[in-house]
Amino acid sequence: MTATVLAGDIGGTHARFARVHSGPGRVVLGEAQTYDVAGSPSLEALVVRYLADHPGEVAAAAIGIAAPIVGGRANPINLPWAVDESELRSAIGSEHGHLINDLLANAWGIAELDPAHVEELQSDRIGLGGNRAVCSAGTGLGIAGLVPAGDGWQPFSSEGGHIDYGPRDQDEDALLVWLRAEHPEWEHVSAERVVSGPGIHAIWRFVIATGRATATPELLAAIDSGDPSAAISRAALADTDLSAVMTLELFTRAYGAQAGNLALVLLSTGGMYIGGGIAPRILPLLRRGGFLDAFHAKGRYDGLLEQMAVRVILDDQCALRGAARFALNHLEAR
Repeated sequence: MTATVLAGDIGGTHARFARVHSGPGRVVLGEAQTYDVAGSPSLEALVVRYLADHPGEVAAAAIGIAAPIVGGRANPINLPWAVDESELRSAIGSEHGHLINDLLANAWGIAELDPAHVEELQSDRIGLGGNRAVCSAGTGLGIAGLVPAGDGWQPFSSEGGHIDYGPRDQDEDALLVWLRAEHPEWEHVSAERVVSGPGIHAIWRFVIATGRATATPELLAAIDSGDPSAAISRAALADTDLSAVMTLELFTRAYGAQAGNLALVLLSTGGMYIGGGIAPRILPLLRRGGFLDAFHAKGRYDGLLEQMAVRVILDDQCALRGAARFALNHLEAR
């Protein structure tokens, strides 16, 4: 009997939903819908809205949330309300409603991707499989892992994006000191404060404040009128502003270094996957070499990291696919 599950991916700005029917092969998303989080009073209200727009029975649901899920509850720092599995179960009328970490959903989604959904920055020269890692910069910095299990991999979540930021040269030393001075209210400067969308804007402000470069009037106007990080990234890609170029050079090196740290921590001989919304948009900058140079630069273990596959996830629905797979697996396990 075919069952239908609801998949969701709730970020700080948008809430994405889709239905998936059980069956062989990769999950196929249907009735996809995106809503603004702003103005929505709760997760339950968003789910109820989707089901009103797309009526039909739901046997199970899994929703990815950018927060650690403890006991079926979370207090996401980028959402205006707390979330609880009980409200999801109430909305779908089933006890099979699950909240999962958003990077766990991404990790579950990797097996659902086809080759067109992945850009290879570095090929696999190890060929032994093994652990996989996911490092995703977007609104925040998400990290997850996968360990071999049977014929596939078992994903697990992490809050590794909140580890201490570790500078590696004089520019990064100066960036750390500047961030501490600018934000004495922070208990520490985490990797996420640098390797994220807000981190791009923070790096740019450091570049400007310390006189490393000046910004063009066009970039200043774009920053004032829209998303600063997106404006800086566009200017860097177009090579129209030195401050933007310097910012993205610092950012991509910091991103590569963080991914390299994760590769060592998890010994990801099965591949490093770069997710999130930023990497696909700055792919030409990632290909230039700074990202991989920083990924490799681990002293006595340079040679190991030079052999690991590094792949960029291009599919912005990876987390939805993964949430659907998680829900389907739980139904099948009943």
